[in-house]
Amino acid sequence: MSDDNDTPQRNEAGNHPLFTVLAATIIVVCIIGGYVWYFNTGPVHAGQVTSISAYPIHRELSTGSGLGGVNGGPNVFDEVIVIANVKIKSTTRLPLFLKDMWAEVTLPDGTVQQSLAASGEDYRKVFVAYPTLAAQQKTPMPRDITLTPGQEVEGQMIFHFPISEKDWDARKQFDVVVGFIHQKNLVLHTMPVQRGD
Repeated sequence: MSDDNDTPQRNEAGNHPLFTVLAATIIVVCIIGGYVWYFNTGPVHAGQVTSISAYPIHRELSTGSGLGGVNGGPNVFDEVIVIANVKIKSTTRLPLFLKDMWAEVTLPDGTVQQSLAASGEDYRKVFVAYPTLAAQQKTPMPRDITLTPGQEVEGQMIFHFPISEKDWDARKQFDVVVGFIHQKNLVLHTMPVQRGD
């Protein structure tokens, strides 16, 4: 007498259960693949830094003999103001919500310094405090805006780094980063440039 448990069972239509599972798996994979292919059309934004200018500032302050910096020497303040002109474009079919902008400079020793872009009132104060920069002033890049599909915005960003001119000139990298809500950040890499005068 033979054991019928060794032979695969067929359903009422005569198909093997393994065939049914395999067909269902292929259908599910095709549906997921079609969804990913249709909605994953590449980056949702693009941009470029059209120009950057750096303005190093070096100040030595003393408050009189014996009252200056360490051991009576002057207090030295070094900083670099960076002005970047940037274009950003939405390349998606959905609105993009631009939240904030910042820059990162990689110094010769590998450390990274970050600076938020000057906002509204601070942006205007830069040109009051440093009138020699007034010729560089353009429309600032707005924060907290919604880019419609295909829209391009252009504006200026100002960053402040408490570093010396020597560190700026020897930097390894300078990146402008634009942050979006519910999307990856847009990182705009730049090549080192000579400082503007």
